[in-house]
Amino acid sequence: MADLHNPHDTLFRALLSDPGRAGDFLRDHLPNTIAGQLAPAPPEILEGSFIDEALAGSQSDLLLKVALKAGTNAFVYVLAEHKSAPDPALPLQLASYMIRIWKRHAGTRAARLRALPPIIPVVVYHGAATWTVADSLRDMIATEDPDLAFLPGAGYILRNLRAMEIDALSRNAALKAGFITLRREALAFLTEIARSLPAGSDLRRQVLEYVLRVYNVDMDDLRALLRTGGHNELEALVGTIAETLLEQGEARGLAKGKAEGEAHGLAKGKAEGEAHGLAKGKAEGKAETLRRQLERRFGPLPRDIEARIADAGPERIEAWLDAVLDAPDLATVFAQDRPH
Repeated sequence: MADLHNPHDTLFRALLSDPGRAGDFLRDHLPNTIAGQLAPAPPEILEGSFIDEALAGSQSDLLLKVALKAGTNAFVYVLAEHKSAPDPALPLQLASYMIRIWKRHAGTRAARLRALPPIIPVVVYHGAATWTVADSLRDMIATEDPDLAFLPGAGYILRNLRAMEIDALSRNAALKAGFITLRREALAFLTEIARSLPAGSDLRRQVLEYVLRVYNVDMDDLRALLRTGGHNELEALVGTIAETLLEQGEARGLAKGKAEGEAHGLAKGKAEGEAHGLAKGKAEGKAETLRRQLERRFGPLPRDIEARIADAGPERIEAWLDAVLDAPDLATVFAQDRPH
């Protein structure tokens, strides 16, 4: 049924939701260097929208899955801008939508995260005003130096502290000391760290606390090392930090013990009732999450689907939650149905 509040979206989807017309659109409007790589098969129309809710009235989108002659697949993301004047933020919005597409495609599967398919972004504009939007995010970044114009996903700078030489960690002595500590090598460089961290500073305390909490070192052994090196202030500070950590641990232990004692004192019937209520609440929460994800991707749910969700057990709900990540339609989601 047509959306009376957004006729632009209704027409846009009507035009491109047919695979044949969508294929013609790609052949007509993609550059030859890209169109020439497409296989003859028509594109697959994928369900779902990636537009920010606040922009749903002024933008429409459609995601197409296309086969390439090379034997792989790609996405074509068509974004229609319905405003009468172009929105200068569109390249930024488009970048965020593309990231959402990759996230939905890959989920948490490592193999997909290492081999993301290309996304070809196409913007359709039909407003009366002249198009004045930047051609890319790079054009929006206020620098003439290409080395400063990082784009989302285009790359990043890796600084692997563990693989670096000690002297290359930093020219700032305090930073260098902190990085050595993160590398779990503070015990071997105690003198340098003591010399690098200003006396009485918060950073000095934080470094020692990190060592006590993360390193596999006995407090007395650490104090002995500091004493041998003549770092008396640090030795005293270790004792203060240890006392604080001990007090915090005792407070947490006392609270936990009190809570566990009270819980054990409850009647068996009440405990069983709470367990039943907790399990029921978790199941209902998962069912509600499934409904929201399905409605976001595929629109209002038919009554029979609502009924199946209401009657389903936790394992079946989990299977549908996994399926909704990649399924192109409702039927595919519920084809994952497994008996109890």
